[in-house]
Amino acid sequence: MRVKIVSKPIAQLNSFVEKIKEISFRLGFEVVDSDFDYVIAVGGDGTLLRAVKQGKPVIAVKAGRRGLLMDVPMDKIEDALLRLKKGDYKEEEYMLLEMISNDKVELAFNEAGILYDRPEAIRIGIQFDTEKVSVEGDGVLVSTPQGSSGWGLSITNSLLYKDLNAIEIIFVNPIFYYLRSVVIPPKTLTLKLEDKGYPQTARVVVDGEVATLIKTNQQITIRVSKNRAKILRFYNLDLIGEVLHAYHI
Repeated sequence: MRVKIVSKPIAQLNSFVEKIKEISFRLGFEVVDSDFDYVIAVGGDGTLLRAVKQGKPVIAVKAGRRGLLMDVPMDKIEDALLRLKKGDYKEEEYMLLEMISNDKVELAFNEAGILYDRPEAIRIGIQFDTEKVSVEGDGVLVSTPQGSSGWGLSITNSLLYKDLNAIEIIFVNPIFYYLRSVVIPPKTLTLKLEDKGYPQTARVVVDGEVATLIKTNQQITIRVSKNRAKILRFYNLDLIGEVLHAYHI
């Protein structure tokens, strides 16, 4: 079996990554950077985002302040690798989104959407099926269930359970709206930067990173991908308990 290690780039984790390599070699795994079978993600939520986009099953080792979807403690890595060899694990699949802009497609594990570029409100038109609405504020995000435990949670104070087959439309600091989000079945959505009477630009974001800039009257499409992220589970994941602990509730 060939594994790739993806870790948070901080000095404190270097010795632990070397320990994982040592354990892997001893158990008969080959640690490589390409043509691998599994990804070992060592860190928190940000590391997991990078790992799932490698397109291979992920072993999620928690070594960060926040890692709500990480189930392998640092002191259990050898046990997890032994169980991997035996096939003693559960495979979970997670929804991915596709953000399409100018025929370019980018995958999102957590969320994608449009946010303001300058310190001024923007108006976003949202359309799916026969529904159409405009929201003015700092922007609009479309989140997967697992994404709702990250950026979305800080905006909406609500959590979608990870197994729910739905997406969440999140309104970021809307003007004159008390509504913070709407949960809908998996739909293809169009988000458009609408004309407020003068030219504006806005940032298209995918998993917290700026993918591109758009101008007034330009739009993006967000849809559920046919691909799924795969995370191998070796221990019980108490997502709600982790959220309560992380936010000191």
